Amino acid sequence: MSAPIHRFPEDFQWGTATSAHQVEGGNDKNDWWRFEQIPGKIHAGETSGVACRHYERFDEDFALAEADGHNAHRLSFEWSRIMPERGRIDAEAVAHYHAVLESLERRGLRPLVTLHHFTNPLWIADRGGWENRETVRHFCAFARFCAREFGSEVDWWCTVNEPEVYAFRGWSEGVWPPAKRDEGAALEVMANLLEAHGLAYRILHEQDRSSDRGDRRSVQVGFAKHLPQLEGDRAWFPLDGLRARFEDAVFNQAVLEAAMTGDIHLSIPGVRPVKRRVPELKRSLDFIGLNYYTRWKVRMFAPEAHVARRGSPQTDLGWEIYPRGFEAAVMRVAKLGLPVIVTENGFADARDTFRPRALVEHLIHLGRAIARGAKVIGYYHWSLMDNFEWSDGYRGRFGLYAVDFSDPALPRHRTRSAEIFAQAAHANAIEREVAAQVGLAL
Repeated sequence: MSAPIHRFPEDFQWGTATSAHQVEGGNDKNDWWRFEQIPGKIHAGETSGVACRHYERFDEDFALAEADGHNAHRLSFEWSRIMPERGRIDAEAVAHYHAVLESLERRGLRPLVTLHHFTNPLWIADRGGWENRETVRHFCAFARFCAREFGSEVDWWCTVNEPEVYAFRGWSEGVWPPAKRDEGAALEVMANLLEAHGLAYRILHEQDRSSDRGDRRSVQVGFAKHLPQLEGDRAWFPLDGLRARFEDAVFNQAVLEAAMTGDIHLSIPGVRPVKRRVPELKRSLDFIGLNYYTRWKVRMFAPEAHVARRGSPQTDLGWEIYPRGFEAAVMRVAKLGLPVIVTENGFADARDTFRPRALVEHLIHLGRAIARGAKVIGYYHWSLMDNFEWSDGYRGRFGLYAVDFSDPALPRHRTRSAEIFAQAAHANAIEREVAAQVGLAL
């Protein structure tokens, strides 16, 4: 066999990512479930419903990952299950997540646990959600409980997922709960999530229980940052480029800088800026989680502010497939001087026709970033199986394992992409033969 195109570092984390609400199903205790019941909010009127029934079938799902050579898995703990009411812990939910962690350990999958992945208990949402600064305190209580309860089983924590996406989708674009159109509130929500991350980072380290399992490594804490490539669409119209730079400054750069400096400075033209000093936020990343999916061409004074490049290859959701942007995003976050974990990267492809090639192309660009000096220690593909994709319902099929939602049994079907990913994980490399399989001549 010829030399691989790229070999990945020793102990590289190969896995997939999920979030509780998207795969577990059957949870009416959070704000997303309630939002789904409002007509017109979700594509085709769909709801999460039973989702993939992962809440019951987690062990057989993890068996699929184990067989494919994965050694890690990113998941989230559902806050609304563990704390369904203010001041009450649900013992059954706690026991469930202990069972999940036991299954992961038994199957050789290192858990990376996210504490906030877009959903809130109803008692939080009904008190103003993340607009209310009191939510920061309540989230910290949740983080402290999880650290004490699960800390002997979890070394890797992701405090919050994509605070900028959550804020803008819910408070600027108004397409996620609470469906507001208030950019000033969106900035406040971002600031509160960043502050919550900084405080939770300190709590998770203070409550570190890694020594209970004989680990020499202390807990490792980060957050997941969505980093799209933002570029002006029309070269002849300079305001497109100006808007792209403004968006990048608040959506990308300000979030990264806040976690390094402790200074939150969020501003949008025409909106009151948010400035806040949070000492606990300074240097509050042991690793940076990178979520990368696409490049958006930005337009000023247009019905659609973000569009895919005309003529570009696109996913089922109309997102441009742009592997070079992945390398650029990795290099950008690597400049922070921290280990990088790709916490999400994937492609909506119901037929699994273009995903195999796109996956290999992205892994090749990841390898190039590592060769250029980026300290990347893991790659988590989104997702292990098809699931509920928020306001897009079930039309975004990202799974390495396809799920037949028309069949009450919800069977999982292994895709060609799952085989490609398994070959990379088993080899800890991208082999030339794998590239050839997907039509890449290198």
